[in-house]
Amino acid sequence: MAPSQDPLFSGLGQAMRVGTDLLAALIVGGFLGWLVDSYVLGSTPWGVAVGLILGLVAGIRNAYRAAQRWEN
Repeated sequence: MAPSQDPLFSGLGQAMRVGTDLLAALIVGGFLGWLVDSYVLGSTPWGVAVGLILGLVAGIRNAYRAAQRWEN
């Protein structure tokens, strides 16, 4: 399927990608924090909290990098 030339759909696709990247980073960070809490340190809930914060930072970083690549 050919890419859409409509700017509305192009912008919507970019917004969906940023949102998905942010959500994925939060899920991965939270899951890794849960694994650290459950199997390594047993420091519930600090591993999950730190994992979510690191996931949020990574997601924002990815969103920023994606926004830098957008065409004006």
